[in-house]
Amino acid sequence: MLEATHLSCERGDRTLFAGLEFTVAPGSLLRVAGANGTGKTSLLRILCGLLQPTAGEVRWRGRDIRKAREEYLRDLVYVGHLNGVK
Repeated sequence: MLEATHLSCERGDRTLFAGLEFTVAPGSLLRVAGANGTGKTSLLRILCGLLQPTAGEVRWRGRDIRKAREEYLRDLVYVGHLNGVK
């Protein structure tokens, strides 16, 4: 299970989101939608461990992804919107 608790993200002097909380159960999908500049890419980067949140944490199987990085990255899969193989 993937859990986000109290996630906040600031870029420069701008708060993109604050207090974001959600849980994604095994076999479920997370849809991220919003206007340009609202923090969608920043959220995905935080969920992948590529960007640190300003506040809050992301937990995978009950463990903070920063403390269980190797295990988390082993289970992480990226699915793009287009097929990369031509």
